[in-house]
Amino acid sequence: MEFSALAGEIKASRGLAPIYVLVGVESYLRDQGVELLKAAGEDLARNAVRISASDSTWPQVAADLYTPPFLGGRKLVILADEGNFVHNHARELMEYAAAPSPTAVLAALVPSEKLAGIKEGTTLRIVECRPMRPAERVRWVQSEIQRSGKAVDRAAAELLCRRAGDSLAELAGHVTNLVTYVGARPRIAVEDVERLVVGLPEREVYELALAAARKRRKEALEVARTLLMSGEAPQVLLWRLGWQYRKLIEAKKLILAGRRRFEVTSLLQITYFPDEFLSLVDAHALEELLEKHGEILAADVALKTTGGQEQAIMESLVLRLAA
Repeated sequence: MEFSALAGEIKASRGLAPIYVLVGVESYLRDQGVELLKAAGEDLARNAVRISASDSTWPQVAADLYTPPFLGGRKLVILADEGNFVHNHARELMEYAAAPSPTAVLAALVPSEKLAGIKEGTTLRIVECRPMRPAERVRWVQSEIQRSGKAVDRAAAELLCRRAGDSLAELAGHVTNLVTYVGARPRIAVEDVERLVVGLPEREVYELALAAARKRRKEALEVARTLLMSGEAPQVLLWRLGWQYRKLIEAKKLILAGRRRFEVTSLLQITYFPDEFLSLVDAHALEELLEKHGEILAADVALKTTGGQEQAIMESLVLRLAA
């Protein structure tokens, strides 16, 4: 099923299937799928459990699924597959689909393009999380803005998609920024996109992430200041940094799970400096990458709660990332 069909199904309150396999290289959609499932019931959000496939066996996953939540209701078991776990356990998953737990919903996150041996049915839904085509991206922007209570000119939505780059996470960040920017106005126009979404070359933002990850503090700080002075919104820059570090984390997990290096860059759609990207993955422990992504999340909170100190917050973050 298309991702939009999942959103429509949950919105229509048709009831959840016991198993959702969110498959595809678009990590933002996989994460959004989890949020949609959490929103489908207070018990699911309250009893959400995340399992890393690299640290688990199928019997352990099955035990979690069949164990009722302590506080009652249903639990949401999120299985993050960084390697070939679902592929290797397709038979066990289909056997589970024949007799699923009545108190659990399984969300398996699979960052690949194909599934072998897994068939969709009444108890198991396969949700495609693939990159969107240009026309789909425009429709997605319009839908997200409408969900936020605003309207948008089609020309504005098309301009936003052209300027925002390929990352759906970045596009979502721009949508949030624009909705906040127009304030009480009911409609987002082309002029709003032109003012707020500068459309700087992706290379400059990537160079900032590279300099920070290489621990070149002076270079990273210079690039950050150049971007901010040329009009890049701090929140947008933060979203882009967060996206880069999430990719580094995903790549590290895939490599630790045994994926070949060319598969990693292909799965994550790393077409910009792939060799340098992999060298940065090699140079960091997973724990360090997770810690620095936490720094980005903390800066996000600071930007939203502290007025007038945006540049200082961003410069402090860049220095911590490059430490």
